[in-house]
Amino acid sequence: MGTASMIGIYNKKDGTVTASYCHYDGYLAYNGRILVENYNTQYDAEMVAKGGYMSSLKADYLESRQDAVHSDPAIIYDSVDVFLKYGDRHAGADYLYLFDGEVWFYTDTYTNRKDRRFEEVEINLETA
Repeated sequence: MGTASMIGIYNKKDGTVTASYCHYDGYLAYNGRILVENYNTQYDAEMVAKGGYMSSLKADYLESRQDAVHSDPAIIYDSVDVFLKYGDRHAGADYLYLFDGEVWFYTDTYTNRKDRRFEEVEINLETA
C-alpha cells in the first residue's frame, strides 16, 4: 500500500491546475522534500506535474518516468479550489502538492474538505 499524492502546477493564464498522480511516498518528508530540492523552477515543476503517472517520485525525473508502471495522463482541474477540494478523488491521494510559479504548497487529504488549506512545503519540512 502506498501513500499517494497528486502533484500539480497552477496556470496563471486560465486559473487551472494540471496534476499528475504519484503512487508511493507522497508524504511531506519524502515527496515534499524532493519537490523543493529538485523541482523548484517553473520548468521542472511543469515537467513533473504535467508528465502523468509516477510509481514514485525521484530526484531525477527521467528515473521517475522509467519506473512508472502505468501511463495515465495528467488531470486538469478547473481551479485551485477544485483541486484542493477534489484532488484526492483521483485514486485516493493522501497529499496534494501545488506549485504556484514560485513556491511549493501542500495539504493532506485527511482534513475535512471544507477545512483544507494549502501550506508552504519548505517551512513545514523542518517539523516533518
